[in-house]
Amino acid sequence: MNQESNPSIDLDRVVDMGVGPNAVLFLHGLFGTPDHYREVMENLSSQYRVIAPQLPIDPQPGRRKRGMKSVADLSEVVAQFVDELELDRFVLCGNSLGGLVAIDLCVRHPDFAEGLILAGSAGLFERSPIRGLRSRPTREFVRKTVTGILYNDSLVSEELVDHWYQSVMDRDYVRFLLRVSRATRDRSVEEELGSLDLPTMIIWGSDDEITPPSTGEDFKRLIHGSKLEFIDQCGHAPNWEQPAAFTRLLESFLPECFA
Repeated sequence: MNQESNPSIDLDRVVDMGVGPNAVLFLHGLFGTPDHYREVMENLSSQYRVIAPQLPIDPQPGRRKRGMKSVADLSEVVAQFVDELELDRFVLCGNSLGGLVAIDLCVRHPDFAEGLILAGSAGLFERSPIRGLRSRPTREFVRKTVTGILYNDSLVSEELVDHWYQSVMDRDYVRFLLRVSRATRDRSVEEELGSLDLPTMIIWGSDDEITPPSTGEDFKRLIHGSKLEFIDQCGHAPNWEQPAAFTRLLESFLPECFA
């Protein structure tokens, strides 16, 4: 793999808590961070080792030149991270783009994980959260984009809007975001989902406007033996917006994976 175009995960930016032989690896989406899993991780850390890396798709200088060009690039970065941590028994949990990366890994490496959890996953149908993004977006555009991810607008703080507004003032990063969005759109897993042979839980927000509830139903239909659960009053990031409900679903599902 070309290290110049595909940077590795920064181990100083990984949330890692809990102990034990069984782990859960959480992968965030395009506008996500490990902190969007923090409450879920804290709830599970007495039973499992829980790990959430900052994926190399966040606002960083030179991201356009050194960032991912395909979903496979990002999957390979995660695979290398798993090797570095010497993880053995773990479940993959991915939201949005993180879900697509998790699927890509499990398709390419059938024995990679003990189980799979998908939340608002890309890979079948996704309305791009950055439709209309230009090289000089307005602050209101950024607010609307972040708000569109969630059902509960109160989670959209001024600090969060400011952070992303400053990020998209970097033209190289905007070009990188558009490239990632195209790579996500182009990576359809519809023909590959039937090959998955591991316990799979699909968790969807009933009010998801990015990947509508019907997309969650399509994932269930295409992944043999999978389970689908909806969380009410919840948008595209149930792990962030409804962490208590999300935790309960994981607590019921994970023992099956590690049995």
